[in-house]
Amino acid sequence: MTSERIRPIAPEAIRIEGAQPIVRTFHYDPRGFLLETLREDDARVDGAKFAMSYTSATAPHEFRDRDRWHAHQRQSDRFVVVLGEMMLALYDSRTTSPTAGRLEVIRMLGAPFDRMSRPEKQDVPSALVPIPPGVYHCIGNLSDHPFVLTNFPTALYDPTDEGRILFRDVRVGSLGGPFDWGRVAPSHQRA
Repeated sequence: MTSERIRPIAPEAIRIEGAQPIVRTFHYDPRGFLLETLREDDARVDGAKFAMSYTSATAPHEFRDRDRWHAHQRQSDRFVVVLGEMMLALYDSRTTSPTAGRLEVIRMLGAPFDRMSRPEKQDVPSALVPIPPGVYHCIGNLSDHPFVLTNFPTALYDPTDEGRILFRDVRVGSLGGPFDWGRVAPSHQRA
């Protein structure tokens, strides 16, 4: 197995089928920022389909899924990072997908904790990333600050739809073995 580091990509570089992001924009001014997260007219990600939303915060150097993939059979997730920097690993486990077996680690940026406002009006791009059923995913914080994630799942929480698969049980071809957070190169620069 190779020990080559995984370099995170920007959301616009996602190639996994069905996980292409929708551009969002942070609208900054001296008071703070405004960010539209999910819109009814986001047809490509079923924006009009609302079941629930939740917001979670993750402490620095912590992981929501340290050693396992999160998976859904029917539900899609729709992630937007509001504050901080989140790493999102995606693995396409769908055997009929044109991107089956593909692994991507995405660096998702929200507003920085130390710059939630700007002296002048400024628009900064961001992204909503959809995660279709069958795409394994996990999130982690490799930074020195917490991050805040908002998710708009397409269905109410259903434990029968949710699964966890240990990293060690999924061979990622491009890695020659399982995924591991220790292989992801940390990012020390803000965009």
